Amino acid sequence: MSNKQIIGFDADDTLWENEIFFYQAQRKFIELHPHIKDPEQAILQIEKKNIKFYGYGIKGFILSLLETSVRYSSNQPNFQNIDKIIKIGKEMLAQPIQLLPHAKDTLRHLSEHYTLIMITKGDLLDQQRKVEKSGLLKYFSSIEIVWEKDKQTYLEILQKNNISPKDFLMVGNSLKSDVLPVTKVGGTGIYIPHKFTWKHEEVDSTFDLDRFVELKNISDLKVWLKN
Repeated sequence: MSNKQIIGFDADDTLWENEIFFYQAQRKFIELHPHIKDPEQAILQIEKKNIKFYGYGIKGFILSLLETSVRYSSNQPNFQNIDKIIKIGKEMLAQPIQLLPHAKDTLRHLSEHYTLIMITKGDLLDQQRKVEKSGLLKYFSSIEIVWEKDKQTYLEILQKNNISPKDFLMVGNSLKSDVLPVTKVGGTGIYIPHKFTWKHEEVDSTFDLDRFVELKNISDLKVWLKN
């Protein structure tokens, strides 16, 4: 791979919609379980515990919803609710790709001047499906679907692709996954907030970083890179 500047892109909620479907599914779950006092917190705690078993993605999320349903039903599950939760999962997996505004145009422009790689975490089959159906594959020199996006993961990707950290930019909507670990290895994190962010991806403490940029929109990348 060339030693010119490399730009990494997150996929979910950076290039296409993702969290909105989890939010909608959670709303449906809550309607089915009005007896749970704090359903969002109940779901989150079980999800966080299950990440080490299921990883990230829709399948793990649905398994966590099923577990929440059973646990908060005195271990006497409502089989109609279980059937509805399974259907919610299948609907999520069947969702068409909804590209975020300016994503395709920005990638088309940047791919003419930079080497682009996609770095996304989640269920392998589901992420591959989304990549293929997005129509964006042609703009990337490589696609990395990983278990976790932490400092070690980024170091391995950079080493595998012969990329110097100082030449690496990572664009994403998660401070926890796309920005902080990249700055720790010597790269630059470019944060583009999304309306919906999973609570597990939120960062509690404030921070002051040299190699950190926040942009409002992915199209702002073209202007920022010229400066």
